Parts: sequence; structure tokens; C-alpha cells
Amino acid sequence: MAFTQTQIRKLAGKLPECFVKTRAERGITLSYVEGWHVIDEANRVFGFDAWDRVTVSAECVWQDVRTTPKACSYAVRVRITVRAGKTVVAREGTGIGHGTGATLGEAHESAVKEAETDATKRALVTFGNLFGLALYDKERAGVQRSNADAPDAASMVWRLITDDNSPLVCETPQQFCSAAKEALRRAQSADALEALWTANASTVAQLHAVRPELRTKHGLHYADVLENLYHQQLHVLKEKAAMPLVEPQAAAQSIEGETPAGLAALNPPEPAIVISRRVRDPVHLKSVASLPCLVCGRSPCHAHHLRFIQPRSLGSKPSDEWTVPLCPIHHRSLHDVGGEEEWWRAKGIDAKAEAEKLWQSMHAPAPDLIQPTVATVASIGPQHTASTAPVEPPGPPPTDSEGRSLPVNLDANAPRLG
Repeated sequence: MAFTQTQIRKLAGKLPECFVKTRAERGITLSYVEGWHVIDEANRVFGFDAWDRVTVSAECVWQDVRTTPKACSYAVRVRITVRAGKTVVAREGTGIGHGTGATLGEAHESAVKEAETDATKRALVTFGNLFGLALYDKERAGVQRSNADAPDAASMVWRLITDDNSPLVCETPQQFCSAAKEALRRAQSADALEALWTANASTVAQLHAVRPELRTKHGLHYADVLENLYHQQLHVLKEKAAMPLVEPQAAAQSIEGETPAGLAALNPPEPAIVISRRVRDPVHLKSVASLPCLVCGRSPCHAHHLRFIQPRSLGSKPSDEWTVPLCPIHHRSLHDVGGEEEWWRAKGIDAKAEAEKLWQSMHAPAPDLIQPTVATVASIGPQHTASTAPVEPPGPPPTDSEGRSLPVNLDANAPRLG
């Protein structure tokens, strides 16, 4: 045996129950371990530099480009190689992944990632219970159960602590979640919201532990729904509190230049909240999308809204005047990055200035609508001088067919002089 005694002891251990996840599929509850957990266990048991993962093959077995969103499926085979002393242990696993996306590229990316993760777990599961082998046993003998004194879902009392004197007692965890959602939405300030969440955080954590099957149709646990709602409401309330107020106009000045006494006290101006203008111009968006990508020059492009220009608004994009062309590849890359300003700075592009140029160039008045400025010529006399506008000298006199000069008054089109 090439593994060390410490590694053997770890591999012989049990899978902690807290890492066992469940999901409902076709009316059946399935148990599984997440991909990040098996990779983390491989690093812990084998060492960060003692194992490798190689994708042996990846084949697209099905795709549908006619539907929206696009969809496809992949079959991937992965080989795991572990270096145990002078011995090399190799295991392989096959996984299937299904992906969807707005574009075919996004669907392929999602399907390949899911298939690779599934194949990795199937290859590592051969090393023992820690990697999910215990889940294949109906008795779950290789799963380390929670402590006996852990709270039982049937005996728990679900209390929602609010700012009132008495907490709200709920009979079921579903009622607790509904009441907690309403309380989070009714919070009037960020401080009140944080106090509400802090008071009930332990109950939400217990909801995760004792009722793991409480999930939405999209697979999101009820506790995660409450946490997401808390962070969303906290962001909205902090944004409202940070909105600047319009400076009141100066009081009217009297004839002597002095402010009338008591005018501001008798009629104080009401502060107004500044609301950022959000222009909607479909024609401008179409024109921006027809331009080459600002980063690589590819076409076609998307009209990307610069999110760092205007303050965020729930369910509303920035104004259409702050848009720049980006190809689908760089558009996706930008949305995957948390800090948009840093992304543009790394590319060496002033996106705000580019958006301003595009808006001004596409909304400038047409040349034929601009009235030309007529330069007037001042009268010339003994005491006057010509205006600064230059006057062109008269052209040569008219001639006949043989080149002889004609009198000026014989040319009907010639201007009269004198």
C-alpha cells in the first residue's frame, strides 16, 4: 500500500451528513455530494500537488438550435491520477451534462462543465466514503450522523422575533418562512432590517439543518431564499438612504441686495430627491449594436449598458445614452466580473467617454438643418471701413465667341455696378 497511514485513516472515515445534499427529480428524492466538496476532499487527503485531473474525451451527443433557449448534452470521460509515493493510482469516470443558454456557445459551456463535474465525482467516488461512495449504500452505514442532541424538526418551535414585545410563534417552518419574508419586506430602514435578520439568523440556520427538503421548484432552499431577500432589501434601503438631496435655491434678494428677514423661516423650501434620467431610445441601441466591438472589433455586437455610471435601480437598466458595443464573448466576460470599472481599466478603455461620443454623434443635428451664418458687409465710405469678412474681387468681363470684350450692360446676367 503506497498511501501513508494518515491518508488511509482519512480514506477509511465516514462522510459527514452535513455534506449530503438532496434534490427532487421526477418525483424521486436523490442524494448527492457537490463537486466542490469532492475536490476539496481530494486536496485534503492526497495533497494539493499529488493528484491530477485530465479530460480524456468530450463528445456532444445532442443539441437543439431551433428552440430558445438553446440546449445541448455532452458525454465526458475524466481520468484522476493520484501519486502515492512511487505508485501512481489512476481512476476514470464518465459523466453526462445538459446545458441551456441564450446562445449555443453558452449552452455548450454549461453542458461541458456539468459533465466534467459529474465525471470527476464518479472517478473519485472509487476512493471511498468521503467522496460519496457511502450514498450508494441504502443503509447509509458510511454516513456520519449528526449529534443525538441536534434539534428535531417535529419538536422545534418556530419563533419569529420582530421589534414587537412578543415573538410570533409559527406552527410549521413554512409559516415561519412566509412570516419572515413579509417582515423583511416591511423593514423601513437598513438598521431595522439588520436587527431583524440578526435576531432570527439562528432559526434560519436550523431550518437548513433539520429541513433540507424545503426547496423551491428551482432547487433553492427556503433559507437561501430568505437570505437572498435580506441582502436585496438591505441594498435597496442603503441606496435610498444614500441618495443626495437637491440643494434648496437661494432666497430671493431684495432691491438693496439683502435677504428679506424671516423669508426662509416663513416659507422653507421642501427638499427634493434627485432622480437620474433614464432615456429609452431603441433606435440608438440598434445603431450601437451595429458597430464593431469596442475591445476586439468583432461583429455583430450587443449594446451594453454601463452599470457604473448611474445608481442602481431595482428592475431598471441605466439610460440608453450610456451604451457601448460589445461582442457576445466580451459581453459575457464583463458580466462575469464583479467590478465593471476595473474590467474596463484593465482593457485600457474609457467606456464613459466612448458612450458620450456615440450618443453625441448619433443625436447631432443634420447639416442641412443648421442655418448658415451670413456675414454682413458694412457700407464703405470716407469714414467707414469694410467688415472683417473678405470680399471677393469681381471676375473677368464677359467676352464674345472670338474672345473680344463685351460691354457689361450687354450681359443680361451680369450684376449692375455703380
